[in-house]
Amino acid sequence: MCGRPTGDIGPGQCPTCGLPAAAHAALVVSRIGATLRDIAQDRDALVATLRAAAPGGTTYTVPPAAAPSAMPVPPPAAVPVPPPAPWWPPAAAPAPAPQTPRPPRRRLSPQQVLVGLGALLVVAAALAFVAVAWTRLGVVFQAGVMVVVTALLCGASAWTARKGLRATEEALAAAGAALLAVDLGAARALGLFELEDVGLRPWWAISCAVVVAAGLGLGRLTRTTATWPLVALLAAQPLPFLLLTSDLLTGPAGVAVALAVAGADVAAARALRPGLRPVARVLAVAATVLGVLGGLVVAAGSDAVDSWTATGVLAVGGTAALALDRRGRAPGLAGVVPGTVGAVVGLALAASLRTVGYPGPWIAVGLGLALLTAAVLLASRTAVAAGLVASGLALVGAHAALMAEDERFGALALVALLVVVPATLAALRLPRLRRQATAAALLAPWAAILLARADDVLPATVAGLLLALLAALAFAVATLRAARLEEWVAAAVGAVSGLTAGLVSGGVQAWGQVAVQLGIAGVAAGSYAIVAHRRWVGIVAVADLVVASWIAVGGAGVETPEAYTGPAAVGLLLIAIPALRSGATSWAAEGAAVGVALVPSALVVIADPTALRLVLVLVAATVLTVAGTFLHRQAPFVVGAGVLVVVAVGRLAPYAPLLPRWVTLGAAGLLLLVVGATYERRRQQAREAVAWVAQMT
Repeated sequence: MCGRPTGDIGPGQCPTCGLPAAAHAALVVSRIGATLRDIAQDRDALVATLRAAAPGGTTYTVPPAAAPSAMPVPPPAAVPVPPPAPWWPPAAAPAPAPQTPRPPRRRLSPQQVLVGLGALLVVAAALAFVAVAWTRLGVVFQAGVMVVVTALLCGASAWTARKGLRATEEALAAAGAALLAVDLGAARALGLFELEDVGLRPWWAISCAVVVAAGLGLGRLTRTTATWPLVALLAAQPLPFLLLTSDLLTGPAGVAVALAVAGADVAAARALRPGLRPVARVLAVAATVLGVLGGLVVAAGSDAVDSWTATGVLAVGGTAALALDRRGRAPGLAGVVPGTVGAVVGLALAASLRTVGYPGPWIAVGLGLALLTAAVLLASRTAVAAGLVASGLALVGAHAALMAEDERFGALALVALLVVVPATLAALRLPRLRRQATAAALLAPWAAILLARADDVLPATVAGLLLALLAALAFAVATLRAARLEEWVAAAVGAVSGLTAGLVSGGVQAWGQVAVQLGIAGVAAGSYAIVAHRRWVGIVAVADLVVASWIAVGGAGVETPEAYTGPAAVGLLLIAIPALRSGATSWAAEGAAVGVALVPSALVVIADPTALRLVLVLVAATVLTVAGTFLHRQAPFVVGAGVLVVVAVGRLAPYAPLLPRWVTLGAAGLLLLVVGATYERRRQQAREAVAWVAQMT
């Protein structure tokens, strides 16, 4: 490779470049070069043949292969000779991750269909034999036929297993297991060896034990057969329950047996072959569900001893489940099993505490809230926190539901108020749950106030005032948490609390209290809107304050229109402050406020004149007209001038018919003469006046 001849190197490494096995490498390189030359000649010959065969083709001569040029050998003095470098095999490139081939779809082969049908027919024939021809034979022959046929099928299964006939092996084993069950059932049903004297439950227990023993024994003899372990597993499920009496089965002992069966199934799932493990897991889940439901039912019973025993059994089973989960916990499922165990134990404990009497529910609530608080403090440990939360919610929720069912709303209000403690702690310590915890911490006192009001613990006015203060607190929280997710939760709770306060006090027609409560909520909402720059919240707050003032004056029996138009005008002016700051037109800014403040009063002056109202309306209209003139604002000028004209016309119109006719006619004639004589001048002045008013903002 470095240009040095390889004739004198031998099998060693090159003394010039250190290449190992240099002579062999040169031989391989020369072979590769010869192969490449042969491929090039074949390609050129094929191209020449194709060109000659084409219409009008020309003869193409294949160029001779170029002889390999000899590599120039540099003189020894010109080539530096490095020291021999150690050689080791180059690091292999990381192999690509093997792609898991998709498992082929399992399809029933003709052999499996035939073998399965044959086994089914054999079992059917055995059933027919037992049902029809059994009584015609003697006892010895009966027992012999039963044992021989079953043994032949089991032996044939073992023989086919050694021959590698898997389908036949499993079919014969299934038929043998089925015949074994048929034999055991028929032996007692048909009075073989006077087995009818044995009780049904003991006989089924004996039968299941025999099947389990046969399955385990044959499974050890033929380890390739999956039927025998499966039969033993299925037969072992009812065996512990059959050993119990009816009274024990429906009590804590039955719960313990069910959970023990579930644990045995979990252990069997680890010992069985991979194909049977899903079956064992399904059986374990079924036994667990049966034990949990039975335990909860027993715990909810009236017998205190059985209830607490069942709770203890569920707690022990839950501890075992947590130990198993800690060993083989799947990623992302750290809190599933602890949460489930916590919920089950919490429900059972809540049911058992009912047997204590009056303090039982309060013990459950206190314990549940303590667990929720501990869960917040231990939030970094996911599994522990999940178990504590589930257990605490179960304890509190179960007894809260019982209180609601008994319509004990006062006690339920106290429970709702106590929920504030863990919810507030969670809002302060857990950023990921801060929005939900904030909502719970604010809604819990809201629910407590309403529940206390439903139980007549609080009067309507006191409940409304507390709800208004809660609304103010919620808006304060929204102000402190502006630009965060919990801001909107707090603001929504504040709005709901303020509205509820008005409804509660309005239900007893305490309108003065309603006005005060809406005023508190409106001021708090307005402060939040100003600090957080929420314009639409400010509009709602102003509307709330206006409604509060209307309710106050309406409840006091005030009928003066200005008592209603004044607050509305002030509210519209407050809403228009941003428009005034931005230099908007007068109609978009103060136009609505000026119109609401002055126009209704002007109409009242015309319909029902009083000296004070007339003077105030004229003064206000004059001030607006002058201010609009100097400030160059169109809305105040037009409204003020229009009100002056309307009031003047409205006040003078009743006196027009009282004047003598000649005065009216003369005045009209003189007016027409003056207008006609100065028509052009007045026309120009009118145009200038309209243009001057139009250029106002």
